[in-house]
Amino acid sequence: MTYRHVKRWAYAPIAMNDNQDNAAPPRAEPSRPLAQRLAERLRGHRAREGMTQDQVAKRLGCHESAVSRWESGSRFPTGEDLVALADLFEVSIDELLGRGRQYAAVGTALVDLNLLRELEATDSVEAFDQLIEDRREQAVWFPVPDGAVLVPVGEAMRLTERVAEKFASSRYVDRLFRPRS
Repeated sequence: MTYRHVKRWAYAPIAMNDNQDNAAPPRAEPSRPLAQRLAERLRGHRAREGMTQDQVAKRLGCHESAVSRWESGSRFPTGEDLVALADLFEVSIDELLGRGRQYAAVGTALVDLNLLRELEATDSVEAFDQLIEDRREQAVWFPVPDGAVLVPVGEAMRLTERVAEKFASSRYVDRLFRPRS
């Protein structure tokens, strides 16, 4: 028996016979909080993009019913589909799955694609220089140090406030709270 057959058998409804007293209680479908979280996030991202389920399906090369099942939480996309959905909505898979922390891989860089696109779209050195001057506090990219984690802003503030309180007399403590604009 293959895994697929075992899985289908394990969740198959139990046949009820005439003798209800000896019948085993029907098994409940296992709880799927991750699938529900993903479903909510997919619906939200699709709505923000103003796309229909059919448009998402066409962009991914799958059937509309697959997108419908993902958004209802009754099915979970394959790994390949998760990657395609993350690329389509320009978010991480961690964000799609509702993870608050996103761990950065060693040797990665954070790139501001919007700024890079704006710079690329300029038509002169003067316009390029002006954009750089206007955004002097903003880098186009910077390497992510080993051990870096992307967290929601609120969590970042709580984590750094704890350290800042410990070293409140440091002349550099304000650097913990200086996000780039």
